[in-house]
Amino acid sequence: MTNLEKIYYVNAGPGGTFQKSGDYYTTPADVDNLFKHLEDHNIERLLVYFHGGLVNEASGMEAAEVMRTNFVDAPTKTHAVTFVWETGLWEIIVENLSAKSSDNQFQKVLNYVIKIVGKKLGVGSRGGGETMDNLTIEAEKQKEYPFAELSDELGNSRSGSVMFDEDDEEGFLARLEQESNTMIRAEDEMATEEIEVAEPDPDAGDSRGLLLTLGKLVAKIAFAVLKRYAQETHHDFYPTIVEETFRKIYIDRVGKWGWSEMKEKAQKMFDDNQGRSGDDLHAGTYFLSLLEKHYQKRQNAGKKFAIELVGHSAGSIAICNMLAATSENFKQLKYNNVVFLAPACRTDLFIAKGIPAKQKGVYKKFKMFTMKEENEKKDYCVKYLYTYSLLYLVSGLFEDETDAKIMGLHEQFKAKKRYENFAELKTINSFIMSNKLALSDDITNTDNSMWTDSFRHGDFDNNPATLKSILSTINIV
Repeated sequence: MTNLEKIYYVNAGPGGTFQKSGDYYTTPADVDNLFKHLEDHNIERLLVYFHGGLVNEASGMEAAEVMRTNFVDAPTKTHAVTFVWETGLWEIIVENLSAKSSDNQFQKVLNYVIKIVGKKLGVGSRGGGETMDNLTIEAEKQKEYPFAELSDELGNSRSGSVMFDEDDEEGFLARLEQESNTMIRAEDEMATEEIEVAEPDPDAGDSRGLLLTLGKLVAKIAFAVLKRYAQETHHDFYPTIVEETFRKIYIDRVGKWGWSEMKEKAQKMFDDNQGRSGDDLHAGTYFLSLLEKHYQKRQNAGKKFAIELVGHSAGSIAICNMLAATSENFKQLKYNNVVFLAPACRTDLFIAKGIPAKQKGVYKKFKMFTMKEENEKKDYCVKYLYTYSLLYLVSGLFEDETDAKIMGLHEQFKAKKRYENFAELKTINSFIMSNKLALSDDITNTDNSMWTDSFRHGDFDNNPATLKSILSTINIV
């Protein structure tokens, strides 16, 4: 356990309140003491940091220590406080994905889907129309980035011309099932083998799964992948197949539930505190109430006080809610920089809450650090299985729709090729390009506040180059 003083963190417990949920906790009195520390030490700059989602308490506290080490500085009168809002399910999600992917039945389904989808798309078939053989599939799956080279055969130009019958989806699925059954029988497998794929009523606590035959399951997954290609919502060949295979066996519910819970907590932190007291107070709202009073006091006294907001991954979701709460209920507050590190917030959330806040003058400047598309597609979540970054997994599996638009995904916010006709992406692109964007890797820019060389989604908040860039950013008047 770390011995970090409570002036360096605010722990948000269940429902975004001060209720204790682990080894570390914060009380309203602790927040009072934090602001007393700011006053007693004549702090002129406060950095407020929100770590990513699906992070456990220990990792959240480690992030708080990193912020303290890198940004607390007595000579410049700078202080840093981290919101530790742990929703530690990432280990569980990875464990479930890895465990299911190593199952022989899962691999069997995956291989058949690869064959059918590959044949339809012409991946690895030397001109199309041929089925990928088992040796090729197994050899690809042993690579660090399976099917990456074969997937490049498609290119974005093929995405809209994939063979898919949108006028007769039911008939198309039936034909896929017939093709699937024929392929499976040709390999001396039982197409009628039954596989448990879903909970018929998860809300009722019924753990019995829905049974589908192997042939029908393979057809349904292949159908979903091909439809995503036709609708240009795919994440390239293998990642899309993996996403849809997990979706059909309902492993996505583990991730989707955790992600939804995390987003709910990011919102509840800043809910109204009317009628609440003590540990039932929402931590973010209580913090804002004291921050506004302290800010006004400094302003009235003619003293400097700048507030910097930094959010990593899902921390951007918390900041969006913080900006909305400030706009509505704490209108005297003004922030200097808002800095996003590989933001996992939806673009529609930022358009609804982040952009209006800047237009209203709630914050002055915006900067985003994230990965270039090619690096995002080499940042595996589960090695050899899901070879794209967490942002792609969120977009493809954890949100309600497939290919949800996520702010930190370079491929999307570029608003080019298959993404060029999305109005919300054009809006996000315009906002980002009119502010500051730092893409990894760049450590040669003449402006050292733009340096970053993080090649993993989870590393932005402890990457030395990025941390130095943030320090330079907040010191720019």
